[in-house]
Amino acid sequence: MIIATDDWPPFRISEGDTFIGLDLDLMDEVARRTEAELRIAKMPWGRALTEMQGGGVDVMTGLAFRPDRAEYIAYTDTPYFRCTTAFYTIKGQADKIRSYEDLAPYQVGYVLHSAYFERFDKDRSLDKVGVAQEQILIDMLMKRRFGIMIGTDCQVDYLIKRQGFADKIEKAPYNPGNSVDLYLGVSKKSGWAAKLDELNRVIKKLVDEGFIDKIAKDYYGSHS
Repeated sequence: MIIATDDWPPFRISEGDTFIGLDLDLMDEVARRTEAELRIAKMPWGRALTEMQGGGVDVMTGLAFRPDRAEYIAYTDTPYFRCTTAFYTIKGQADKIRSYEDLAPYQVGYVLHSAYFERFDKDRSLDKVGVAQEQILIDMLMKRRFGIMIGTDCQVDYLIKRQGFADKIEKAPYNPGNSVDLYLGVSKKSGWAAKLDELNRVIKKLVDEGFIDKIAKDYYGSHS
């Protein structure tokens, strides 16, 4: 089972030639329960999606559901983790963002190929600045290269805390209130697509057993 992945702490953390993180702990257990040999293919997120289209890799983790992706990715039925979308500013500026309309005067940093929520994803009127990773967003926000960044809280909150920026970056009061459900996805051109029912059973059992909450505590301390 070849998994395409990139850095997305705490889910996928690059350490030299290998990865650790919540997603890798999850996939190690999935591989154990399906008697698969797990191979990691490190590549940028956009390329990983392209490889999924062609069947060059078998699976990806951390996938939000999008209809266009569902044309070539089979999603497991049960999300293994739930996050939400948030907007972040330099401390002292967040109170200016109390509604979606308040975003209009600003450049908004986002990660290319990411799915946040439909209104934002399809909005061509906003001045958006696309970058490769959340870490780059945080660095550019700290340098005031744009006024606002959008992010998935379960990843951005972790990075901000770990890097000591909790007193420098804050969340805006406006929150779209969406749930960003993270799924395991299988390329429809992979041999594993025929075993989707088995993967569905494994993921559901891991969630029901509390396995995900248990490993999440290793990275967050707690998760609700």
